[in-house]
Amino acid sequence: MNTNPWSLPKDRSLRRLLVSLDEKVGTSCDVAPDDGADPCIVTLYHSELVNLRAHIYLHGQRPGTYGVFYEYPHPVPGIIETEENLPLPKALASLSMHFDA
Repeated sequence: MNTNPWSLPKDRSLRRLLVSLDEKVGTSCDVAPDDGADPCIVTLYHSELVNLRAHIYLHGQRPGTYGVFYEYPHPVPGIIETEENLPLPKALASLSMHFDA
């Protein structure tokens, strides 16, 4: 990741997830330039496939868990687009698989 997760104006738990994700697939994804100002949502994109994105959010999630909405360059049948209430290890595994394209 070219972005320093700790410098982002995001919720601490999102910054923690980004630091952990950076260790796994940091060269494959980064924070989207159009990320927005909501401290409870962060948008990531694939460094080579700009339309391959993931929105990680805390809204409506149990404490200590994450929601993830995936965007793909084209519709892919049979792939889950949203996962909710993921603990950190499961969120990292799912995001790593998504960005390890």
